[in-house]
Amino acid sequence: MLQKKQEPLVSIIVNCFNGERFLRQALDSILSQTYQNWEVIFWDNQSTDKSAEIYKSYNEKRFKYFYSPNHTLVAEARNLAIDKSTGEFIAFLDVDDWWLPSKLDQQIPLFTDSTVGIVCGNYYILYEQKNKTVKALKGSIPTGNVLKSLLNYYYVGLLTLVIRRTALNSLKRKFDIRYHLICDMDIVIRLSINWKVNCVQDTIGYYRIHENNETVTKRS
Repeated sequence: MLQKKQEPLVSIIVNCFNGERFLRQALDSILSQTYQNWEVIFWDNQSTDKSAEIYKSYNEKRFKYFYSPNHTLVAEARNLAIDKSTGEFIAFLDVDDWWLPSKLDQQIPLFTDSTVGIVCGNYYILYEQKNKTVKALKGSIPTGNVLKSLLNYYYVGLLTLVIRRTALNSLKRKFDIRYHLICDMDIVIRLSINWKVNCVQDTIGYYRIHENNETVTKRS
């Protein structure tokens, strides 16, 4: 009998600063993944709530905990977390969002083409205060050489973003610490100059909008 080929390791970057309110739902959605070969790099950005206690309550050897030596903005925090990761692919999940179970199983096969550096997907937006859920992207999502499409309309949700490590290493810098809320958009656009983007057209996760989102509190 032929042995099944080992699935490539996916490093899941979870940046956390005082995320106790939603943390369990995010972590449970990782544990529910049908794709099993992953590690979580949990970067505690000096939380003062029970985030660390909640995270450490999980008896899961794939959960790795790191406490930031300094509180930083999110771009620098993501870079520091990536430096601790070992996976061939790097995914991102903020503590107030969550994934559907087949998320990684649907995405990782799309990297079969070695020229694909990014895989994203559609997702739901949950407006918590209105208790309303909508699909983020309507119609077919562009794939391939999509730089022009991204500059015209940026459609990559961070919670769906998976990056090939060799693509990330091809950049002179990872997340640009000059940017805060748009650091993920910046890195995707820079990657799309030389790498193809593939996409799961189905919804693969939930992005939660609530009163404490950085995009809400730092809108200006």
